[in-house]
Amino acid sequence: MSQPAEEGKTLLYDNMRKLISIIDELKDVGVQQYIQLPRIAVVGTQSAGKSSLLEAIVGVDFLPRGEGVVTRRPLELRLVHVSPTAGEDFKPYAEFPKEGKTKYYDFDKAREKIIQLTDQIAGKNKGIVDDPITMTVYSTSCPDLTLIDLPGITRIALANSDQVKDIEKVTKDMCRRYARDSRTIILAVMPANQDMATSDSLKMAQEEDPEGIRTIGVVTKIDIMDKGTNARRMLLGQDIPLKLGFVGVKGRSQLDINNNMKVAEALKIEKDFFVTHPVYSTLPPGHVGTEALTQKLTKVLFGHIRNTLPEIAKEIQNKIRECEERQKDLGDPLPSNTKEKMQLLWNMITDFTENFKNNIRGKYDPKRNARVAGEISGGAKIKLMFQELYSDFLDRRPTQHMSDEQINKAIVLHQGDSIPGFPSVDSFLYLITPLLKQMRDPALELLNNVHLYLESIAQQLIEKIFARFPTIIDEITEIVNRALLEEKEIAKDLVENVIESERTYLH
Repeated sequence: MSQPAEEGKTLLYDNMRKLISIIDELKDVGVQQYIQLPRIAVVGTQSAGKSSLLEAIVGVDFLPRGEGVVTRRPLELRLVHVSPTAGEDFKPYAEFPKEGKTKYYDFDKAREKIIQLTDQIAGKNKGIVDDPITMTVYSTSCPDLTLIDLPGITRIALANSDQVKDIEKVTKDMCRRYARDSRTIILAVMPANQDMATSDSLKMAQEEDPEGIRTIGVVTKIDIMDKGTNARRMLLGQDIPLKLGFVGVKGRSQLDINNNMKVAEALKIEKDFFVTHPVYSTLPPGHVGTEALTQKLTKVLFGHIRNTLPEIAKEIQNKIRECEERQKDLGDPLPSNTKEKMQLLWNMITDFTENFKNNIRGKYDPKRNARVAGEISGGAKIKLMFQELYSDFLDRRPTQHMSDEQINKAIVLHQGDSIPGFPSVDSFLYLITPLLKQMRDPALELLNNVHLYLESIAQQLIEKIFARFPTIIDEITEIVNRALLEEKEIAKDLVENVIESERTYLH
């Protein structure tokens, strides 16, 4: 390879490493809890060949093996490609960031550490827990990638274990939580000797990624298909199309592993297998082999991070602004002496009273009030309540409910007190008194509604202004409600007095 080409390749690796490192650092500080970050999730059924596939990508043996569900906690693999120029003395090693800076040059020890960390959380009796283990591998043979190995989809729980009876639902739900995220690339792993149409991983990928724009299909165990059959149509996407395509791999068999075949030797055998195969050797480049899969994963993840990073940066800025606003609402640090504490409490009380008055007057404070577009609130809503009072009386004649016979009866009863030819005033009083009584109940109902509304406004302001001191919120609320209730009783007495005075005046 020419020197400019080699320099270009080195620059590309550097750029990829920088982008992936940014995402890893964001995960380390907990951003993943609030914002979804790009990642590759490995989804497949139990014994689909996921472990052999991941070890082939990394280039070393490090994963636990055994019967039943072996991956019982998600394993986040952060692969860091080390340039071959690091020197002959460089040896691949692994680290567990949450467990300190200990370097595991012996990957058998790293395997034991994975088992230990799994047992600590998931127990030793085959339980499954959605609490990821993070492991970083530094090697000259691995690419710059971050992969999450998920527990395999399992149909039947093992006897005499801690596995739940509905283990199929548990494992599927865990895989689905990762696959549902629009920023997660789905690596759907399926064995070649299984009908593609019944693949759990591919079915889940189709459900969560119906357009197939973030799913890569991996066909494992391609060398054990029945004689006379091949995966050509499958790999070319002629049966089930994926925009990112399929890649076929030949992993190590259990016999190979039992015979201690190294990953490097297995990769050489895989390469020879595809080169000499009468069908697979005729496929276009990029459809078979672990090397082709690694290149595809690297390219896809690099592009995915590059495309989503501006959006992620924007979301982080929005979160920062939200936190800053909440921090401003918390105010200055709490005072230490009694005088300053009393001053702080007085300022909060003043803040409450001013905001309460402003709300009634219609002065909007965005920091204290949440307003829905088009919704009437504050004093405007109370004014509208008053405008609707006695609307039924205004839309009809006062005597509408009286018959002519009732009016004649009133005139006859009181005609002795009147001047001949003029209706008696007592007749008018006799007819109007029931109407005055009818005006009492709507006025008291309005008074009650206004009181409840003022209480709700006060409660909202109290919860915001006194949020720093939740222990006194109930006491402040009780004081405010007692004051509002006293005002309500005063207003109630006023209504009663007004109606009574009108009656007295008329008499």
